[in-house]
Amino acid sequence: MIELKNIVKDYDNGKCCTHALRGVNLKIEKGELVSIVGPSGSGKSTLLNILGGMDSATSGEYMYNGELVSSYDFIKLHCFRKENISFVFQNFALMNQYTVYENVEMPLLARRIKKRKEIVRRCLENVGIMELANKYPTQISGGQQQRCAIARALAANTQLILADEPTGALDKATAEEIIDCFIEMNKMGKTVIIITHDLNIAKRCNKIIHIEDGILVEE
Repeated sequence: MIELKNIVKDYDNGKCCTHALRGVNLKIEKGELVSIVGPSGSGKSTLLNILGGMDSATSGEYMYNGELVSSYDFIKLHCFRKENISFVFQNFALMNQYTVYENVEMPLLARRIKKRKEIVRRCLENVGIMELANKYPTQISGGQQQRCAIARALAANTQLILADEPTGALDKATAEEIIDCFIEMNKMGKTVIIITHDLNIAKRCNKIIHIEDGILVEE
């Protein structure tokens, strides 16, 4: 499904150059549940941003289902993200002026999908927050907000789910519950990649990838 070949990412501000990724080679098969771990500044989020089409590599190739994503221009990258990828972030990235139901409905509206009510209800039920549908994000707990973000990712119905420190702002018990949600998504056939600094969380995935100083040091 995913293949990275010698991916390099440099950030050059004209005065100094930061080597965020240094020749990363990686394969991820369809339906895998993968964690990427490493210390702060190791390149985890940079790698995730490239996988999600949010950033482009300085050099190297990114293949997704046989397509050369690294050759896409801005417009094609936008379409690639919309059609293939859902994101779950540490800060939940919900819109506080909309209800839980409306937040989950957003990717369906973007795609002009009809019969949205049934889809939203099913996704809320899958993560156990159907009773919160009419609440606003500011009225619910952090764990419930993250469940809402996961329900939104389910509603988008993309094959690839990318999660950047999804449990970083949660207590241990709630973090375990959130990982349970990702495991259930994976059982539905979704490919899930989770960035985390928590080895206990990482160990619940089928594959753990270690990165340090922009280099994959262990898989």
